[in-house]
Amino acid sequence: MFLDAIDAVNWSAIPNPTWHRCDDPERVAHALRLLAVSTTVNETGDATSVLADGGFVCGHAAMVFPAAYAATPILLDLVEHGRRPRIKDAALGLLANALDYLPTAGHNRVDTPYGTDVPLCCAVARHIRGRRSALLAHGIRGRQLLSEAELHWRLTIEEAEVQPDGSLAAIAVFEGTSFQAPVEAELHTSSVEPPAPTVWVDTLTADASGSACIHLRQTPSEVTPGSSLYPAECGRREH
Repeated sequence: MFLDAIDAVNWSAIPNPTWHRCDDPERVAHALRLLAVSTTVNETGDATSVLADGGFVCGHAAMVFPAAYAATPILLDLVEHGRRPRIKDAALGLLANALDYLPTAGHNRVDTPYGTDVPLCCAVARHIRGRRSALLAHGIRGRQLLSEAELHWRLTIEEAEVQPDGSLAAIAVFEGTSFQAPVEAELHTSSVEPPAPTVWVDTLTADASGSACIHLRQTPSEVTPGSSLYPAECGRREH
């Protein structure tokens, strides 16, 4: 299962921001294979070290690379189905680093099935939120990772209505942890256009199901259903 998932990724198409061989995404793929099949403490440690020293993250520089987006689902598979507890623990630690570290300048966004130019941290966080049950079953470290991922919230607009003052009232689907408004947000109006100028979320009311009512100001002339919002600070994160 793990090896098929690794082989399904076109690692050569992922950019290497530094051009150093140690940061090559193909090296990330190789290390993931080694981690998945590791049987001894040394093998697990060696594979983890490769992932922690470049390509996926760089520990001494607190830097995360674009390949982290593709690697995250595989590491989550290892958290859930890894052969040994130490493999699961190593995968959890690497995922925590991916959320915590800063992307390299000019490479802080990735293209996803739900939109282009998504902040890297938000894309990684969305993968993590999708494995909520598995992470909750993994104890305190799993819960901590989920809590961190939920800070990288996402709002998807379902209906919107322009108000007389030019602001926007909308019904949306909310993912993540509720925040104290007003908050500056990055607006993505379609899957092919770059993010629009930032807007402000003046109010947010969300229930446990993720249904939310929001009020936006400084919006462009048209916000269509399917448009999404991310924390503006995430779009500015870079090393």
